[in-house]
Amino acid sequence: MRRIARRFSSPVLTAVIVAVVVGGATAAAAPTAVTSVVNLAKRADFAKRAGKATRAKYATRAGKAKRATLALSATVANNSTLLGGHPASDYAREQKLDFRAKAGTGETTLLDTGALVLSASCDSSGMLRVLATTKVDHADIEGFGNGGDIQDDDFNISESPVSLGPTQGENRDVMYTNQAGQVVEIHYLASGSNYPAPGAGDPNPDHGKPLGGAVDCLLTGFAQVR
Repeated sequence: MRRIARRFSSPVLTAVIVAVVVGGATAAAAPTAVTSVVNLAKRADFAKRAGKATRAKYATRAGKAKRATLALSATVANNSTLLGGHPASDYAREQKLDFRAKAGTGETTLLDTGALVLSASCDSSGMLRVLATTKVDHADIEGFGNGGDIQDDDFNISESPVSLGPTQGENRDVMYTNQAGQVVEIHYLASGSNYPAPGAGDPNPDHGKPLGGAVDCLLTGFAQVR
């Protein structure tokens, strides 16, 4: 009897007992009634199990999703901690500067920090020109290199753009800042196929075409924005 009881779940056994009691009035119909009720009870039991399985599945997925969200939050928090409590704007952003152009290339923006714009062009004769433009008044820009220095302690929009100096085999450093506290440091080398006439006592800048003639004008370097 115990073996038989194990083969049926609680709902199935209950259904069989009920069917036997109800079907006692009509002995001939009892087997059919019992079979029908047992089948219904099994389906109900299976449905109940399926419902639990589905809920368990969804619960597992929800759990995983929650853990993923928490992990993401933890990562963000960890990154914030690594910044030492400072906003990302306090740290340097480095940008490559690269202008490799044929003669006749117009003004091309190489850097735009929101306050300072650096651009370059290569005229029809292969002469390189590098310009700086400030988008805010009362900035400060300083530059030095092989071909002389530039300095403007009150650099205004009305003065823009300003030439950053000679480009005949030039190695140049430029610093810019404004009242909002943005600091930009620029370092580049520059050369072109055509050079301005040398000044009195200056050596003839006979260096040949940039990169063996692959381009007529070349400016390459980097900028750091803080």
